[in-house]
Order: sequence, then C-alpha cells, then structure tokens
Amino acid sequence: MYCPQCLAEYREEFTECADCHVPLAAGPLPQPAKQPEVEFVTVMETRDPVALNLAKASLEEAGIEYLLASGESASALMGLAYYPVFCRIQVAREDEEEARALLEPLQGPGPASGET
Repeated sequence: MYCPQCLAEYREEFTECADCHVPLAAGPLPQPAKQPEVEFVTVMETRDPVALNLAKASLEEAGIEYLLASGESASALMGLAYYPVFCRIQVAREDEEEARALLEPLQGPGPASGET
C-alpha cells in the first residue's frame, strides 16, 4: 500500500494516508521512469567574461540548455601568474551543431599562419 500523492509506503492494514488524508493505492510503490542518459560535449572554452556572457545569452535565446564548468588554470593554482578563471560550456550532443554555429563568432582567433 502507498499514498498516490506523497508516495509514502504503508502496511496493508492502513487505508488512508496519515499526512495527505487520501485513500491508499494497493500494490508496490511505482518506480520513477528512467531518464535517458545525456552525453555532453564541450562547445566553447574561454577566459573572456564578455564572450562567456554573450555565449550564455545566445544559447538561452535559442533554447539550448547548457552546463557551465569553471576552474583556474594550472599555472594560477601554482601561483606562477594570475590568469582569469577558465570556463567551459557544454551542451547535449544533439544540440552540438546548432550551439557551435551560434558560438562560432565568439570564439577567439586561432594562431596566425606560421605561429605555433
């Protein structure tokens, strides 16, 4: 027996939920449906707070959910030099193509030809 409202379990001799005051349902407690696993991919890495805020706004406007991970660079952690916080934006694999297209103008320039 279980309460269909709060999902509290009861022994068979009970007929009403003590908290919700609704009739109990017979049988085992229903199990929640399994959520499909989502694979996330990185679509942008930056230390630029302006680019980061523009990227977040672009994704939100497009209705693309994202994860934001941040941390300090290894050299900053070792105290060698100060670098702004490093940020990574990740989206579900199914949104990757659209997100990359939106964020492409915000990506920093690559190395010039001949540079390493």
